[in-house]
Amino acid sequence: MTTRLAINGQVYSVDDDPGTPLLYVLRDTLKLNGAKFGCGLGQCGACTVMQDGYAIVSCLMPIGVVAGSQIKTIEGLGSRAHPGVLQQAFIDEQAA
Repeated sequence: MTTRLAINGQVYSVDDDPGTPLLYVLRDTLKLNGAKFGCGLGQCGACTVMQDGYAIVSCLMPIGVVAGSQIKTIEGLGSRAHPGVLQQAFIDEQAA
């Protein structure tokens, strides 16, 4: 089954199972590696992304649930040449 995901202003069609966690689709299918695998329990925040302006943990969120939403990852906040405010803070603080 194909799922359409709007991520960082671009629409992707993915053939992953609708029950697949968004984190795995972001990292493995779409090669967007800003969200990280941490605890896998939704407690550490390493996989946090924005869904329609709200923070969610992507390790627990099935893609079938977020289809139709606007997803923003850290890659969507700016570019290497012109980092967004949050990206610049990560750079300045040498955060992982």
